Amino acid sequence: MGKRRGVVTFFIVLVGGILGAILGHVLRDTIPILDKGLKVGTDQLSLNLYLIDVSFSIHVNITLSAIIGILIAFLIADIGRRRRQ
Repeated sequence: MGKRRGVVTFFIVLVGGILGAILGHVLRDTIPILDKGLKVGTDQLSLNLYLIDVSFSIHVNITLSAIIGILIAFLIADIGRRRRQ
């Protein structure tokens, strides 16, 4: 049961970060600091197998609005968890 709670909390926090980032992007003209952030990631790794060419990379854009969204989602998940106990 504990593993399931962890997975649910992870997805709630992930959705909170995504919604926060979208909200910051929408409000970037009104409140520009919400869309400022740090882009972290890896360079592109390419694997040529002659039949197919596969490329891998990952980038995360950490913004103030995404962090706020993650914190709000975590609080919501924690409140929901406490109510079930």
